[in-house]
Amino acid sequence: KMAPTARGLWASRLMWASLVVLPAVCAAWGKAAPPPPPSPGVLQRVLDFMVETLRLAEDLMIPHLPVGISALDTVLAVDTCAAYRSAMGKERHPWLQVFVSCAICCFGGTTMTAVLLGQPPGWLGSLSSPTAFIIGYWLIFLCPGDVPYKAVTRIFPLAYVLNVINCMSGAHGVTSWGSEKALHAFHFEAVSAEAAAVHTRSGFAGSGPFALLCGTLSGCGGGVLGAFLCCNGASPQWSFSTPPTLRKPSAYVKLAALSSITYYCLRNPHSFLPWAQDVVPTGVAKVIVWVMWVAVMTAQDVFKVADPLGWVFPVLSPLVNLKGEVGGPAEAGLYEEVLGLR
Repeated sequence: KMAPTARGLWASRLMWASLVVLPAVCAAWGKAAPPPPPSPGVLQRVLDFMVETLRLAEDLMIPHLPVGISALDTVLAVDTCAAYRSAMGKERHPWLQVFVSCAICCFGGTTMTAVLLGQPPGWLGSLSSPTAFIIGYWLIFLCPGDVPYKAVTRIFPLAYVLNVINCMSGAHGVTSWGSEKALHAFHFEAVSAEAAAVHTRSGFAGSGPFALLCGTLSGCGGGVLGAFLCCNGASPQWSFSTPPTLRKPSAYVKLAALSSITYYCLRNPHSFLPWAQDVVPTGVAKVIVWVMWVAVMTAQDVFKVADPLGWVFPVLSPLVNLKGEVGGPAEAGLYEEVLGLR
């Protein structure tokens, strides 16, 4: 008779213990530290590295110098001056003409963007960019033995690395120095109160076409301006003429336009497109533009593809019935059919 009573006693003790222990265990479990986040994969680490590299490159200065000199601007100046000297061939031009011509080709794009925005050119805002250009000019045209010029034009791995770095300038020209400037430039005197209120809500100024124009100009405007003035080294005489890039857009003109459109679509700053703003982080969008520039440069320099973007016009032009040339005599067609003039 005692055995059932003992079993009942132990059962009641276990029941009361469970009523105390189970809530304590649950409370302790709720206070436990959350599990560590999963480590990023290889592709994510590579992307993070590229984003950080592109971000740091924008403000990177050449070390161990008494004056801050932009590394990107120095490479851009060396590349621009080397291209000008290559276009000269065996001819010699006056030094001041060459200096001004290379400056136009080097900084013309961002300067035109600044003029459109009513701002002073950013490259004149400090000693960094002018000093970098002077160094690039001296290395290519005045260095004894022409060692730097021979190196960048004859050593392909060095030229390729410099071009990859120069593509960073192209990417920042389209994004940071072009589209972003247009999106954040705002002149209160030039807009209505309603427009000012819209800007305050959205955080972005201007319009989509304006951002696309500034991005394109900052990416390729220097080359277009140099061709327009014939100051790209091909001729010793300046003259106003139709730029060849307007008669037949070069690969880099098309690249600047396409990358500007891509960057705007990824950011969607005015919420015009049917997806959210900044569908990818801004840093990643800039890396995508950089990769586009490197891909086109690699196709031209490594695989010798004359125009890697030559497919763009044939694919898009039929959508709007656009041909290589327009105008001329009106062709007989639907108009005559409708009015019975045939």
